[in-house]
Amino acid sequence: MEGYQGSYNYNKYTVLISAPEKIGVYYCGKLNSNNSLFPLYIGRAMGENVTIKSRLLDHLNKDYWPDVTHFGYVVCQTPREAEVFEASEINEFKPKYNVQGK
Repeated sequence: MEGYQGSYNYNKYTVLISAPEKIGVYYCGKLNSNNSLFPLYIGRAMGENVTIKSRLLDHLNKDYWPDVTHFGYVVCQTPREAEVFEASEINEFKPKYNVQGK
């Protein structure tokens, strides 16, 4: 697993140039008073045609969260690593847009 990358502006242009086409966990949120990302949604990208970049673009196209202003991500080595890491991050941060118990 690589370290956290972010916080990038949450818009199509920035996602296209900054988000990787890799497996991993991504964070959609807003900046807090310390200029750190406060996650409102945490998701995972499991590889093949589902990458961090493609998932972020999908969310942007569907305009799910009007209060999301920034994103970040962590690249993982395997889908299983992304799945386990996503679950632990959701458990820790309890983002408002993640459906509990999915």
